[in-house]
Amino acid sequence: MAKFTLEIEEDFDFQLIGIFSHAKDYRLCWALNQEFGFDLTKEENFTVQLNSVVQEHSFFKYFEEENQLEYFLIGNRSDAGMLIPEEKCDYFFLIKGHYRDSERDSLKKKLNQLKPILACSIIEVDELKSKQILIFQGEDK
Repeated sequence: MAKFTLEIEEDFDFQLIGIFSHAKDYRLCWALNQEFGFDLTKEENFTVQLNSVVQEHSFFKYFEEENQLEYFLIGNRSDAGMLIPEEKCDYFFLIKGHYRDSERDSLKKKLNQLKPILACSIIEVDELKSKQILIFQGEDK
């Protein structure tokens, strides 16, 4: 009898920017809302279990209806550890939807000019070892 294997290829269809900041999550969120006209709002914490340790990370969300884009600000650090250990940034700014690389690059430049942000960098999602953690549905997370 023939043996069949089902391979599931996960969809990493999002842009990711790492943000370095000493600001509290709500202050950073406020600065992003003011600068870009977002309406990032606090959602339930992003909860993951890594190596039998439950971690809770701050989680903010904004849906831009006009362009069908979802924006997320996710804390990388928690009391129990880091969400993506190979990235040392404090926050992730994740954008789901059709968002060109040129738009991402322009956004990164503007982010670097915000007062609460020390630095930010574009993260190539395909190169992350822990990228599966960042796959969630907007409503389900």
